Amino acid sequence: MVNKNEIELLERARSAIPEDVDLFNRIRLEVQRVADSGNPYFQEVMGAAALEIDKDYGKAYRYLKLAADAGVSSAQRGVGYLLTEGLGCEKDLKTAAALFRMAADSGDVVAKFNLGGMYLRGEGVPESEEKGIRLLEEASIEGLDDASVQLADIKASVEDYAGARGILERIVPEGDVPSRSAKNLATMCYQGLGGPIDKVKALGSSLKMAELGDRDGLGYGKTIAGELTTDEIRKAAFWAKVDDWYEGFLAYARDASGQA
Repeated sequence: MVNKNEIELLERARSAIPEDVDLFNRIRLEVQRVADSGNPYFQEVMGAAALEIDKDYGKAYRYLKLAADAGVSSAQRGVGYLLTEGLGCEKDLKTAAALFRMAADSGDVVAKFNLGGMYLRGEGVPESEEKGIRLLEEASIEGLDDASVQLADIKASVEDYAGARGILERIVPEGDVPSRSAKNLATMCYQGLGGPIDKVKALGSSLKMAELGDRDGLGYGKTIAGELTTDEIRKAAFWAKVDDWYEGFLAYARDASGQA
């Protein structure tokens, strides 16, 4: 059983990896004490710390394997990752896939994404585009942006622009995507691929490109802004959730848009 103090310690430790290394190091000895007493949840945390903070893959494998054997899904996923890369252990794609499956069946969304990729590549499991895409779709619906990005890329590659656009219109405004995803959406919306022409979203996607560090987005945005009203430019910035620098962009684009 885990008592109230241990629950609080576990929550602090998990929140500190890897965002607050100093905090984790202050409580590391206490976390390790509970882990070494046989608590699988603390073993999972020690394994995660060894993996993400210490880069001690042998230690990570030892602790995560203990927690995985006890049925902790995040540890099963962690051991699966180590096995796919051969970090701290011999590379074993078949066992990795089995562990991802167990974690996925317990609801671990990252494990679904990892297993989906293995099916698409035929690594550790028989190659199956159907199973791979189904797992990516599940992970995407559950909010994993990495799965959504990969799924959109797959759909665009087979010219399912409606499917790709539907995914990108959902995730691009949130910003946790590669700039290429924003660029792809800008192109689809501007050219009317997978749906009607929507220059407001095309501009918004271009602005998101710029926010993500791709300066080409400003150039594309200035060109598109020249075809829109000031109010439409404002709507684009609001849709893309970049309205905090809308006024700055408007000043930059005004000579192209012709708006006062």
